[in-house]
Amino acid sequence: MKLSVSLPEEDVRFLDEYLARAGSASRSSVISEAIGLLRRSSLAEEYAAAFAEWDTGEDAELWDRTAPDASDAAVDAPR
Repeated sequence: MKLSVSLPEEDVRFLDEYLARAGSASRSSVISEAIGLLRRSSLAEEYAAAFAEWDTGEDAELWDRTAPDASDAAVDAPR
């Protein structure tokens, strides 16, 4: 899909410099790479929020009471 965007001259200069340094095929490929990085960053933030929600939720408390502690299992393991 074709898309037209307007960028400040400074951003275009950076884009072209990055393209040359990284050996990318085109401006489009650099922009696609940047979008991929934004997606991964956003996904990491979503995972962090989900883990934080789990840690403060009722399910985490129930899990902690029913799941054996791995360090206790290692201590009690036969040698």
